[in-house]
Amino acid sequence: MKLLLLMSVAVVCVALAFVWKSPWIGGVGLLIAFVAMFTDRDDVKVHERGSYETEKSVRNMRSRNDR
Repeated sequence: MKLLLLMSVAVVCVALAFVWKSPWIGGVGLLIAFVAMFTDRDDVKVHERGSYETEKSVRNMRSRNDR
């Protein structure tokens, strides 16, 4: 959710840079997008030490079977 919010703010800033012809606003938008990309985390734990499957991959496999 945080990623979506930050990327929305970044897009608005870049659009405002074109409307108001102020390039610094676009730069701020690009910085916000950069921060959003590198602060988005999807922490995944491994069930067992020797297992290659993570909790996320198991969830994805199970959700494919439910459809």
